[in-house]
Amino acid sequence: MDSDLSDWTIEKALTIGVTMEEGAIKLYTESQAKVKSPGSKQLLKELAEEEKKHREFFMKALQNPEIVVDAGGLQREIMDLKVTDRLVDTSLSPDADYQEILIFAAKSEKTAHDFYMALAQRFKGHNIGEMWASFAKEELKHKHRLEAEYDDVVLAQM
Repeated sequence: MDSDLSDWTIEKALTIGVTMEEGAIKLYTESQAKVKSPGSKQLLKELAEEEKKHREFFMKALQNPEIVVDAGGLQREIMDLKVTDRLVDTSLSPDADYQEILIFAAKSEKTAHDFYMALAQRFKGHNIGEMWASFAKEELKHKHRLEAEYDDVVLAQM
């Protein structure tokens, strides 16, 4: 992915956003089959549904960029727990356990947050810049939920 976003168009940013959200949907949908706890399955299901909404929003915005004025983001700040920030990056193998899924997912949400914040800076002063900032908060909210789950499930067992 380009580190310099200065020449990115709104369309390119939205297209990459769709791709990122599709990756998250796949991760959360496939991971549901790997966990036993009903609460964990529900968390992953909810995250997949939220990512589907993000993807649909980006797809609609690709068809009609004027839609970005109504992103409807979070108004409150989300605390970044940073639980997984210092943990070793893990790849997601087909036989990954729940701990590996949570670490991978939380780090993916951080990557999405950082990327959307960079896009917010790139399009600062334009309605789409506010939209990207709003979606960055959404991804940080997801990271927060995953890290809280990690704390409640994985760290509680140690």
